[in-house]
Amino acid sequence: MNPECLVIGDLNCDLIFNGLAGFPELGKEILSRDYDIVIGGSGGIFTAVLSRLGIKTSIISKVGNDNYSKFILDELQKSGADISRIIINENTKTGITVSLSYERNKSQISSLNLVKSLKADEICLKNLESIRHIHFSSYYMMDGLKPNYLNIIEKIKSAYKEITFSIDTNDDPDNVWEPSIYEIFKNVDILFLNKKEAIKISRETSVEEAINKLANYVKKVVIKLGREGYLAKINGKLYRGFCRNIDNKNFLDGTGSGDNFDAGFVFGFLKGFGIEKTLEFATYCAEKSIEYSGGFGSDEKFDEIRKVYKIN
Repeated sequence: MNPECLVIGDLNCDLIFNGLAGFPELGKEILSRDYDIVIGGSGGIFTAVLSRLGIKTSIISKVGNDNYSKFILDELQKSGADISRIIINENTKTGITVSLSYERNKSQISSLNLVKSLKADEICLKNLESIRHIHFSSYYMMDGLKPNYLNIIEKIKSAYKEITFSIDTNDDPDNVWEPSIYEIFKNVDILFLNKKEAIKISRETSVEEAINKLANYVKKVVIKLGREGYLAKINGKLYRGFCRNIDNKNFLDGTGSGDNFDAGFVFGFLKGFGIEKTLEFATYCAEKSIEYSGGFGSDEKFDEIRKVYKIN
């Protein structure tokens, strides 16, 4: 089966510590109840989740030739993803993120120099006949691609006019939030942000003001509000949805819950669910994600999603 979705963005290994009693302090040691090594990077998690939901997805990113990359590639293949477009660099280290997971938030330390070095001339934009949708992840992390996003989109649109696009900017580690990204927004179909990102990028003081401004550039804007649900503006109409699991019952780890939302939304979008069902489905995917360590989860997670939404 040929891939229907293509991701261009970050891919790394996540080392997640959960069940932490407190925050680290210099000169002191804290203990974690458990840890896991899993697929990481917003792009990597999105790719694995969407593939496992049933839409085969390919990813363009860079990894080293080491044990971490072997693990990532194996896990992606198990999810059903296509790994043929991943660039493997010799004598370089695969990116890694250490995540300290708490119920209300997380702290992360990342070493992602290889991912950040991905450049437009390394991306093959041929043979996209089966691709229906392209998702960009972690814009602010992709230093090598920043000057060329518009050119990439224009090249794809000129050759494959029916392909749609989405972007999740994720956090800006430099806290600059340059406004040049609005030129990219004008050329995508779906924008995913969390509350902090929406306010920082829009330079507004509330999510309501932020979404109204951003909707002037993108027809489908979704602001993820964590346990408070979402606020979306789709083709000029506002949608406000709430989580079923407002108390975070069975919470284990919040890593990648936003990427699960994105994947769930794109799944519904490509399957023609309709906006309200798509938003509901995306929210459920995010809520199930927090019950598992890491963004991908397990077969049990996807079996439950399929059962609830009657997905074959």
